Amino acid sequence: MPAPPDRTPRGLDALGRPVGGSAPSPVVPATQAIVTQANAPQGPLDEAPAGFWRRAAAWIIDIALLAPLLVPLLRAPMRDGSAALTQLLAGIQDWTLQHVLAGTNLLGESLSLTELARQLLADPAMHALLLDANGRLGAASLQGALRVAAVAALYFAGFESSAWAATPGKRLLGLRVADLAAQRVGFGRALARFFAGSLSWLTLNLGHALAGFRRDHRALHDLVAGTQVLGTGPTPRWARLVLGAALLASVLLPLALVARMLAALTPGL
Repeated sequence: MPAPPDRTPRGLDALGRPVGGSAPSPVVPATQAIVTQANAPQGPLDEAPAGFWRRAAAWIIDIALLAPLLVPLLRAPMRDGSAALTQLLAGIQDWTLQHVLAGTNLLGESLSLTELARQLLADPAMHALLLDANGRLGAASLQGALRVAAVAALYFAGFESSAWAATPGKRLLGLRVADLAAQRVGFGRALARFFAGSLSWLTLNLGHALAGFRRDHRALHDLVAGTQVLGTGPTPRWARLVLGAALLASVLLPLALVARMLAALTPGL
């Protein structure tokens, strides 16, 4: 009995599978395509970890933008702290002047600063004045710090978890905050990153300095929060000028404060 004719369509085997030619591309479900696109890195392809100085310039810009909001909130704490400091300096000035008029060798070369402080604290009135000023300055500093922390936390965490993924200062310099997969962070992680920054400040800025020494340019608060700062292109020239002006001010302002305190402690000299 002759075999039945092969009715299998050309290009298919007996099981209906295609034979020959190129295999058709697999069909990817729509949900899988959406997940794959969502997990793709965001931002330009030439992004790289941002260096320390570029990040510092962005921070300076953000602080300058925050200043108009913070000054009204800090007015009362600064007024209280200034009043306490002024009263303390006036008391020390009067105490020093009394000793000078009495002929005491208070400012002589043989008298060390330690001995001068011991004599100052030995005076009951001056001791009470110092304790009062210390308490008032501490309360004013705490009140001011809490107000600054609340506003700054909303500013940094809000912007860094937004569609910008960056504060205005970072955005001006082409920076953005991301997780280790280069994805935008949520508000919770951005808030954790902000408060982890206190560790960088408490280590005398060594935590911030890590961004200048590590290859991935992650600071201490980035390591704690699992974040990174990415950027594109070189640091703009105007940003370098901002950094130079800030460094100059960081040197001149403390010198001016020390000169003022010395002038208050040594009247008539």
